[in-house]
Amino acid sequence: MTKAICTALLILLFGKTLIAQTYQVSGKIIDSKSNKGLEFATVRVLGTDNGTTADGDGNYVMQLQQGGHELIVSYIGYSTDTASIFVDAGSVSRDIFLSPSEILTESIDVFGEDPAYEIMRKVISFKKKFRDKLNEYEYDAYSKFVIRSDRNSVKDTTDKKQPRKDDELGIFGILESESIGYFKKPDLEKQIIKSKRETANIMRGVALPFFVNFYDDNIDVGEFKIKTPVADDAFDSYDYKLAGVTSIDSLRVFKIDVINKSEISPLLYGTIFVADSIFSILKINLNSNSAANPRLVKNIRFQQKFSPFKDKNSDFIYWMPTDIQIFAGGSFAGLVSFDAEVFSVISEYRINKKAPAGVFDEFVIKVLPDASKKDTAYWTKNRKLRESSEEKSAFSEIDKKEKEDAKSLNIGLGSISYGKYLTTNPLSYYRYNRIEGSALKLNLDLSRFNRSTRASAFYGYGFSDKRSKFGVSINQRLVEGWKLQLGGEAYRKMSPISYGDVPSLDIFLNTMGGLFDKTDIYDYYYSDGFKLNASYWLMPQLNIGTEYLNEKQQSAYTSTNFSVRKKDDEFSLNPPVNEGVLRTLGLNMRLNINDYGGIDWGDGDVTIFREGVIPILDAGFIYSGKEFLSSAFEYRKYYARLSGRRFFNRLFNIRYELGGILVDGEVPYQSLGFLNSDQGHISMGRNFGTTHINEFPGDKVYYFTLRNNFGNTLWRDVPFFGSINLAGYVNFMRNELSDANKDFSAYKGFRISEGIYTEAGIALSNILELFELGFTWRLNNTSDGARAFYLTLTSVRF
Repeated sequence: MTKAICTALLILLFGKTLIAQTYQVSGKIIDSKSNKGLEFATVRVLGTDNGTTADGDGNYVMQLQQGGHELIVSYIGYSTDTASIFVDAGSVSRDIFLSPSEILTESIDVFGEDPAYEIMRKVISFKKKFRDKLNEYEYDAYSKFVIRSDRNSVKDTTDKKQPRKDDELGIFGILESESIGYFKKPDLEKQIIKSKRETANIMRGVALPFFVNFYDDNIDVGEFKIKTPVADDAFDSYDYKLAGVTSIDSLRVFKIDVINKSEISPLLYGTIFVADSIFSILKINLNSNSAANPRLVKNIRFQQKFSPFKDKNSDFIYWMPTDIQIFAGGSFAGLVSFDAEVFSVISEYRINKKAPAGVFDEFVIKVLPDASKKDTAYWTKNRKLRESSEEKSAFSEIDKKEKEDAKSLNIGLGSISYGKYLTTNPLSYYRYNRIEGSALKLNLDLSRFNRSTRASAFYGYGFSDKRSKFGVSINQRLVEGWKLQLGGEAYRKMSPISYGDVPSLDIFLNTMGGLFDKTDIYDYYYSDGFKLNASYWLMPQLNIGTEYLNEKQQSAYTSTNFSVRKKDDEFSLNPPVNEGVLRTLGLNMRLNINDYGGIDWGDGDVTIFREGVIPILDAGFIYSGKEFLSSAFEYRKYYARLSGRRFFNRLFNIRYELGGILVDGEVPYQSLGFLNSDQGHISMGRNFGTTHINEFPGDKVYYFTLRNNFGNTLWRDVPFFGSINLAGYVNFMRNELSDANKDFSAYKGFRISEGIYTEAGIALSNILELFELGFTWRLNNTSDGARAFYLTLTSVRF
């Protein structure tokens, strides 16, 4: 009895560990004739849904419990082999050789309709049949991302026999993860990340099991969707050609070439392998056409294989993806080249198994809190793809470099940083304008040390206006998921009228214009005070915010006339403002009811991403009151903006914006409604191209902008120009100003539009991946001697 009790206790205490104990089985899948590894061969365990996929060199890795196992290894064009493996208390290494199939036809002469069309009709019919019965499933996945670049990357120097070429890309970063995935009709998805690992230079990331399924009608790549060759309406977009016949064992396999009919719609081309009589897809090897490449990406290649899985409740057979390989390449500004390799292995499916209650929520991806705590020994044992010597070296070298950088001074493009958290912007150190003359400004930013706090400070001095300027600000994200954000700023500075903080690059360009061309595109006033703000996500679709402003506002005056080149010309006079202490209380909101998903990072932080064509509404209200707020001015400002985008194809990619500003009461000049203008600075490209800054203020301002991106169809194959897109746009505006506010304004030198102000233009976008050159015509409201045509340089929006 005592022995039985002890045995029972041992089972209770250690039974789970004993049952879960697995050992590594690894080896290589090899062509028996050429002795070459077979890339991405399929390995399954007989009698189970467990399996894996070999890597690009034919190496496979899997975990098996003690005992005997039968490994079934298959590869299109080869005879399937079954290898008997016995796992004792240790790892097992076993190479498996496959013999090429005897059935192989590489070319077929066809008269009349190509047989591929009838084959694809049956493929689509088969897809509909089994998809109708597939209600939900879950699966286990392992994924690895390898990012390569010619900048800040690590090259493998361990293999002395095969030294790397100078132009080969080294590893910039690696991410890998293990996850459980869930799917339920019609489109519910969830990925739970059990474990993840990344190189030290990637602050936040997860190797998502980019679960592309080429049985779906569309593949989502973010900006748009790519129709697949097995979509219900695929014949509208694709042609097919029977290119040959091969086999797996005695099963004939059709090799079908896929040809995209259009270069303006996002489509694919390449090869599909289809099983005879079943008409299931066995493998795809597809490339993106030029219209299907996201920004910065020049090509994408997909490889995927499918295997049969049985529904244990009905014995119905479903053909499901067992892996996905994605290869992408591109460059940024012609200076930085990169490649990305994505490998995902699906090791087991549970077909039509109900997901746990509550698993589907607003988060598409959930990272478990301890996902990053797995050590090297865990990954050595559990990863499904062999870690190369180059990858091992990359983890070590990148970690070493990150530790060195954390204690060193780094000078980059437009910034100087010390360690991970402190940065300063040298482009802002010196500026020149007609108010301050030559001015110095030292700045320091603190960020990233806990991901929730950002702080900044600056001190400056103008040598012509002889004034010191300074400021400090802080932003703090609070509440789980960062739903609440608080911010504050105290300052004494010179502010542009109708414009927020000017980007450092614009300051640099304006400085050059002032020194050499005696131009200063901004108007200024002095501001001394503070502001407080808060924003909160009531729900994923609705954000609300509030802001309190307490600011003493004073006019600034032109105080210098120096210029390197135009010494005899005069700077324009800076307009006065209505002076006084302005105190305002504001409310704002953003409403976005498009489909959304989120990533729960497991540490309280979340990321929300959206897709859809429903316009986004931004609106707000600002109140300044003499009695309630003790402000020098009494007015109410209302503003709203409706903006959206609709992608049809590469010729029709539309953006639009409709907005208005209404100010009621006694409004100082600096608080009127103003249009955003692109004139004279590198903006974010959503403004008017021929209006000057502050040219058309009003207590009523309405505008509408419409833009279409025509893509690069006209010169797609022309060197250098191939990445440049052509866009067309038209903008409309109307401003009004009451007689009372016209009389109250401290400055009278503005314009009121005659009817509806209209401008139109074309743009060359994506120049060096960064800039857009606009050619804009003012179609009315021209003044005597003024130009009707303008060139504008804006930055491309990402």
